[in-house]
Amino acid sequence: MTNGEIRSQEWLDRIEELVRRVQALGDPNARAAAVDLLQAVLAFHAAGLERFIEIAAACDAPDKSTIERAAQDDLTSSMLLLHGLHPDDLHTRITRALEKLQEVFGSLGARLSLLAVEEAVVRLRFDSARPWAGAPVRTTIENAIFQAAPEISSVILEGLKEPAPPGFVPVSDLIGSRI
Repeated sequence: MTNGEIRSQEWLDRIEELVRRVQALGDPNARAAAVDLLQAVLAFHAAGLERFIEIAAACDAPDKSTIERAAQDDLTSSMLLLHGLHPDDLHTRITRALEKLQEVFGSLGARLSLLAVEEAVVRLRFDSARPWAGAPVRTTIENAIFQAAPEISSVILEGLKEPAPPGFVPVSDLIGSRI
């Protein structure tokens, strides 16, 4: 995980915690005021970002790479997504996330493939000759997809072979060829 990804995730975690605290406020007037404040700040940020993109795109010699770099930067990408301003479509963002994941898993002999994006569900295939620790791999993949495409509601991961628990001996090994 890059420093930008860590920083973005820390900010998002902090925001989620503060939203939970606001929702838990006992005073409905205080809760409503806090929600109104948050919505006003978000609307202000969205308008500013949208205007920045318009200005950058309208330059005499527009440099598309500036907007593309902003869209691929972890922090600015998160902000663009939050405000619905990200220039890349859903499929492109998922594909980029998979390319980053494939760099890691590919170097370890595994292959990650996109099977489908249907409604708010991403279906992936994980191929490897060896078993992997399922939970950490699954979490890493899901986090990358959800960060790139927060509008996705679930990730279905097929083919992840988990190692047998320690001490597990298949019944066929115990009774040999009598099966």
